[in-house]
Parts: sequence; C-alpha cells; structure tokens
Amino acid sequence: MDYKSKTYMYPGGASSSWSRQLALILTGILALLLTACGSGSGGGSSGGGGGGANAQCTLTADQLENLTPAEVASLPAACDGISIFDVPAIVGLFILGTEIDGATGELKLYVHGVKQNGQPMTIADFEQAALTVGGTAFARPADWDVASVTDGSVLSMAMLADYSTSITDADLEGIGDLYDIVLNAAPAGFEAEIINFSSLNSVPAITVKPGALDPHWTDVLNDLLTATDLDPAQSRENTTLYDAMGTGLMGPLDDRFDPFADSHGLVERGTPATLLMVQTDGKDNNSLSMTLNEVSSLIDRCHTTTIMLGTFRSEVDAQVLEDLAGTRGATVNALNTNFLEEAITSFAESLGNLVVFTVSPDTLFAGKTVVIDVGGVTASAVEPFDIDGTCQLIP
Repeated sequence: MDYKSKTYMYPGGASSSWSRQLALILTGILALLLTACGSGSGGGSSGGGGGGANAQCTLTADQLENLTPAEVASLPAACDGISIFDVPAIVGLFILGTEIDGATGELKLYVHGVKQNGQPMTIADFEQAALTVGGTAFARPADWDVASVTDGSVLSMAMLADYSTSITDADLEGIGDLYDIVLNAAPAGFEAEIINFSSLNSVPAITVKPGALDPHWTDVLNDLLTATDLDPAQSRENTTLYDAMGTGLMGPLDDRFDPFADSHGLVERGTPATLLMVQTDGKDNNSLSMTLNEVSSLIDRCHTTTIMLGTFRSEVDAQVLEDLAGTRGATVNALNTNFLEEAITSFAESLGNLVVFTVSPDTLFAGKTVVIDVGGVTASAVEPFDIDGTCQLIP
C-alpha cells in the first residue's frame, strides 16, 4: 500500500463533490453579506420586530480570504461588533501526557498552559500551582515538584491540514505559517509529522510528511518547516477528516486498532507527551475507514491532547470540532488563519515553556484523580497514567 496516497475501494454511490460545491456557493453568498446587527425578525440588540433590514457589512470574497485583524478597524461602520472578527486565546491547562517512573515510582505529568489573560504560563506560574490527589491537597516540594522540560524528546506532535476544496489557498499557506510558529517554539528535540488530507475521485488522499512511511517522523526542524509549505501536488476534493486523524493517531488504517503492527501512529511512538493539531472545517464527507465516534473515542482512550482549528467560520461544523477536541483539548474558530495567529502564538510560546510535574508515590495517586490548578485554570489526570499504543484497542 502506498501510504502517501492511500487507496481504498469505494463502496458505491456517486461522488458528493457536486453537493459540496453547491453548499460552498450558497455559503459564500451568505458570507458576503455579514449582518452587523440582527434583522428585524431576530433577537438583535436593536430591538423591534418586522421592520426593514439593518445595515450590512458587505465584504468581497478576496477580503474574506485575506482580511487581517489590523484591517478590521478600517472597515465600514456597519462591520463594527461582528463576532466573527473576535478570536479568543486558547486558554487552558494542557496535560500532554503522564508516565510512572519505573525506578522511583513517581508520577510525571507533562504540562503547559495559557492563562486567562491569554498569556503563556511560565515556570514561575507553575511553581505557584495547587495540586490535589483524590481531593487532598499536597505541598511543594515535599510531595510534588515542577521543572522545565529541557529535553524535547519526550514530545511527539502530529499536525494535520485540510486540503479539501472548501479551504482556500490563503488558509493553507496560513496554517503552514501557524504550524511553523509551533514547531519553532517547541522544546528542542521533539519529533513530529505533517499530514495533508483530502480525496481524489472519492478515494482518500492522505499525504504524510516529511518522509516516506519509514521514517516519516523526524526531529529535524528544517525538514518539518519545509513540509508545512503549501503542496500544489496534494489532491484537493472532499474532506477525509476522520480517516486523516485516524492515520495520524494509528498510522496506516489497514491495521487500525492494532497496536502491534507498527509504530507509525502518534499514540504508538512511545513518548509520554503527545499533541495533535488539526486545521479543518469539520465537514467530513469522504472518510471510508473511520467515524467521528471512533476517532473521538480513540482520542479519549489514549488521553491525546487535541487542538482543533476551524477556518472560514461561516462554514465550520463547530460541534464536530468540539467533539474531537474532547475534555483535554481545545477548539478555536476564525474567519481565516490571519485571525488565528495571536492565539496560536501564545499557545506555541506556552508549549515552549513545557514543564514536568513530579508527584511522590507517598501521595498514593494510584486509582485517584490528580488535579492541577494554576491561577484558576485547571486540568486533571486519571488512570491509566502509563499509556502506550495498546490504548487504541477497542474495549
């Protein structure tokens, strides 16, 4: 099987690309008429009902694709207050993984985070954290301690880009730039892979970079930065989101849910910290091997931190993105990738500040929930603390 362009037998039925294109046309027309205030029949702030339509913020397709946050202030007054221009920070405490030290019996938690004010957490913030085990508070440094991660080899990352026809070239170039920000900020020594996905003639076309099947994972930063560039050779048709995420998590899908066939999936790499980042509109219409429930359940079983980045907000299936991010990850939607830059930059800087919490076995953490609180931002870790590729097995 050619891993760079996966081949499946299509089970039958016509391609859905025509309906996809129709949906895009209709969505595009609506997007060009972004309403600044609610219409007379709605619950807008202007009040009243049944009256004429309020002023509209009219933007061209080119403006929608290339608008930047700096340009919003110069838009017509009718565009003031449109929420699509407001992209929040990726606030959260992210536990990228846990492991138990075989020699000492200590629990290690790999953590980074973004504060409520949108700024990245630093080691100074983590040193002031509160930590509980099974609801009981424990003190630093007697029962736990925290230190900066200086060896990034504990971290594996998979970064996915949606090349379906609903995604603009500008956004594909933009997501490459955003992934570069993350790659440049991450602790030195990490490994990663880049995955572009769509379909060709209704067959999933999933390209894994920077190399062929073995080894496509690499810790060579320059190779990864090149792999994020816009790929004109990538097939661009329908969305194979679930198959692509399954490929990122487990490797080739002909042996999906088999942890013993290879070590090509993110959850099979043997590193204690993992991060999955996906840019998409969430509208899968061509996956043949994986379903939403299978992917979200796999992410949950393997405790995989997943960041879902939605672009072209008028078309994003926000619920799908939230389901895939689950309780350990986050999702953020934006008009285009220009509006994601600030949020991604802060997230990337926080990843560069990755720390490891070390919890003493005297806390009797086995079978209990470990909760970390940093300035009111919390996250929890639960058993199993030592996760390996067998997490993909379906119970």
